[in-house]
Amino acid sequence: MLLPVQVHSDEILSHILSHDTTILIGETGSGKSTQIPQLLLKYGKIAITQPRRVAAINLATRVAQETNSRVGDTIGYSVRFDHRTSSKTRCKYVTDGMLLREMINDKELKNYDTVIIDEAHERTVLTDLIIGF
Repeated sequence: MLLPVQVHSDEILSHILSHDTTILIGETGSGKSTQIPQLLLKYGKIAITQPRRVAAINLATRVAQETNSRVGDTIGYSVRFDHRTSSKTRCKYVTDGMLLREMINDKELKNYDTVIIDEAHERTVLTDLIIGF
């Protein structure tokens, strides 16, 4: 059974690639956090924020399994006191705080082609800062 994001992947991808900013709203379990990054893998490096470290680790693990990869290879994560990335990592799940730390050294996040702010509706101070910067 396909997830809603998979069913509409061509339409979603077309919209993302033709706009600087895209807001995607969907039900829990529709594939926003796992399928969108996989759609964008061939278009460059991706950072996906998560407000909680457990979510970042679990999502990286899930997407690595779905892409027949190991965590730390193509798909990785970076949370406080723990990270699994390598020079091959093209999709990195990060906590909001870790992305803000990266922004200290790279204000324009030039290391990434796409930044996905996931769970933005939770409205934390860190998420608001990322959006503002």
